[in-house]
Amino acid sequence: MKFFLKISTLFVFLAAGTISATAAGADHVDPEVVRAALERSSTSTPNAQSPAAAQKTSALIDFSMRGSGTQNSMTTGACSGVCQASAGHCDCLKFSGSLNATQVGNASWTANATVNLDDCTNTGTTNGFCCFSDGSLTANGGTGSSASSLGMTFTGLTCSDPNASLDTSIQGAFIILPSKSTGKFAHSTGTGQLDAYVAANNTTYLSGRGVLQVVSPF
Repeated sequence: MKFFLKISTLFVFLAAGTISATAAGADHVDPEVVRAALERSSTSTPNAQSPAAAQKTSALIDFSMRGSGTQNSMTTGACSGVCQASAGHCDCLKFSGSLNATQVGNASWTANATVNLDDCTNTGTTNGFCCFSDGSLTANGGTGSSASSLGMTFTGLTCSDPNASLDTSIQGAFIILPSKSTGKFAHSTGTGQLDAYVAANNTTYLSGRGVLQVVSPF
């Protein structure tokens, strides 16, 4: 138990493609599932009559966010859905706090991360490791009729740095999704890098940077 609590103390989100496929353990994803995901953009045809396609798109703008908060809990299992770790062992980390972000302003935020405990890999030195993880983050700003939420998802890693008393830095990728956003961000999209740090007392610091399209064709 102490070992897994230490994992939850600090975490890093990195792009999943930055480590070799051999780190994924024995249960590899079906190649046909991967192929379908990679090919869907070339085989799908946008629906010109859909409400989203009818929206007048806005320009891409620089996006940034930074904030602080806390890790509120760690529970057994995936945050949503079924744990797909090779032996079925996942933990769900949940966070909340406040931030300031482009087009959002001052806002509250919540986030969760599902960590695959079965398929972690050593980083090269004693007690250093990275585990596959994914999750979501939502920033809620404004009040009443002006309330809006900007939602994003991430897929990457949770890592522990043995050279910093098992503390970790965070580098990762996120995607802003219309399906997870509301208000003026209901048709927004974007992408960028997420950085976060969780201290031993669960105090959390995060920042993000990338591009945002407030009104997208999606």
